[in-house]
Amino acid sequence: MPTVTPITLAIAHINDTHSHFEPTPMSLAVQGLDERIYANVGGFARISSVVKSFRQETQADTDGFLFLHAGDCFQGTLYYSLFKGEANATMLNLLNPDAMALGNHELDLGNSAVSRFLDQIEFPLLAGNWDVSNESDRKRFPVKGKKQLLPYDPDKQIANVLLKKMDDQTVAIFSVALDKMADIAMPDADTPFVNAKQTIINTVSYIKREFGTHHIILLSHLGYEPDLKVAEEVEGVSVIVGGHSHVLQGDFTNVGLGDMGPYGRLINDTLVVQAGCHSFALGKLIVTLDEQGKVSAYSGSNYLMLGRSLAMDASWDQSLPEEAFKTAKEYLAQQPNVLHCRGDESIKQVLNARYKPAVEKLKSDVVTLLPARLRHLRVPDEKGGSEIAPLVCEGLLFAARQRGHLVDFAIHNAGGVRVSLEQGKLTAAEIAGRLLPFAIDLMLYKPTGLQVMQALEGAIDNAINNGTEGTGDGSFPYTAGLKYIYQCEMPKGERITTLQYQRLDGEWLNIERDSTYTAVSSAYTSQGKEGYDSLKHLKEPPRSIDVTLSESFIEFARTKETLSATSMVLANYVPCPECKSDGID
Repeated sequence: MPTVTPITLAIAHINDTHSHFEPTPMSLAVQGLDERIYANVGGFARISSVVKSFRQETQADTDGFLFLHAGDCFQGTLYYSLFKGEANATMLNLLNPDAMALGNHELDLGNSAVSRFLDQIEFPLLAGNWDVSNESDRKRFPVKGKKQLLPYDPDKQIANVLLKKMDDQTVAIFSVALDKMADIAMPDADTPFVNAKQTIINTVSYIKREFGTHHIILLSHLGYEPDLKVAEEVEGVSVIVGGHSHVLQGDFTNVGLGDMGPYGRLINDTLVVQAGCHSFALGKLIVTLDEQGKVSAYSGSNYLMLGRSLAMDASWDQSLPEEAFKTAKEYLAQQPNVLHCRGDESIKQVLNARYKPAVEKLKSDVVTLLPARLRHLRVPDEKGGSEIAPLVCEGLLFAARQRGHLVDFAIHNAGGVRVSLEQGKLTAAEIAGRLLPFAIDLMLYKPTGLQVMQALEGAIDNAINNGTEGTGDGSFPYTAGLKYIYQCEMPKGERITTLQYQRLDGEWLNIERDSTYTAVSSAYTSQGKEGYDSLKHLKEPPRSIDVTLSESFIEFARTKETLSATSMVLANYVPCPECKSDGID
């Protein structure tokens, strides 16, 4: 084996781009101006330009260059709602990363979406703790055996490794994602995720033994805190390039974005980096590894990528006065963590010709009018619950019944609804791009009354950490055609004290524990995620009605000249006095 010697690498890295191919309007503070201004930040065309220039700048002074994506390119914008993974494959191929990690949102629609993505990409997709070895051969869109996938090797109990030659040295790259993937995404049941930490330990040992290199990069989709823990507890990883938690490392108080600590966290000779989200930032790292693969020196930063345009508001309707524009331009040009750059024209051309026309059409499609602002929050507060989520549930019921399904009620998790809605016109773009950006199918399923009761209680317990360590407040259930009372101080299993559904004639009836009902939910909820565990034990599996969340709400909203939160809709959640006094949040 060749002798391992010190090596200096230039690494450009992004993560959690979530289909943000275009620049994102971002509010920035500028010294010398009383009000914040807006800039269009990032986007794939600027990423491409900055990566190319960084590669050229570092070519003479480093031993090699890597461009890495730490996962979660799916979901997030109209480009995904309309084109799914196909647009991401095209745009990422143009960026030409050396490797990408599999993220949890790549699996929101199961293995089939990843399978089609793998057929289209021209770069490796690393998924080192995803065991696909027992995937059924009868599937129409399997992931097993795909050329671009580097999954778990169950025989060796390691991640498959990507090797990159840098002159006479070898750099080994592998990836892991959350091992509890089935709790937050929808990998097929025959393709489980194995323990991430043990996979890292085994793979590092294997790389050193079999390939004779200590220069090891972990492309991680675990999250920032887990990455820091890996650096602390596992020896032998040189650099962790991370994603999932959207952490923008660095001090950005100079532009009003806060301080997440220094760029690069060095723990026990392992360097951890992460670069925000939504394509607005790019990490530029130069790191030197000694012969043992330990970090001996590093420099770099996350950079916001700006163009020429500045405005007073996010809609770009109000331009900056000339003097304010000059002040902002001069100030931003002096900031060390801001790059002013022109976007790659070839990427702009593909986006504008192939995908943008359909997106622009949705932006001009007015679906209904909102006479007043509709508030969304996940867990009800002293003012009440979400005014949006129950209407989304009405959309689920409407779409199912329009397709001839006899549905009793709808349930949807609060986290699947993303924003409040402002008074005025509501467009299809706002619904599909911001309100309900997760392109997930609606599913019919037949739970018993007891399973409904258990699912509601489990979801609320999970959301408010009542007797359990929950996964987040996004599990809180909103409903249509179903109302309940949850009493948080009752014993586990008895917290749903009232549970009724509404017949088509408007009459409310008690849910019987042993009776079977027909419900509609998103694929995410109907699979028993995040506290809805009882739905994992249905007699029949849920089945798709071939319509997505956003499509169902658009259909429903088109039937209304105006859309308001009515008293009937708001009554779908009836909080108990104990919950209100405890201050659920």
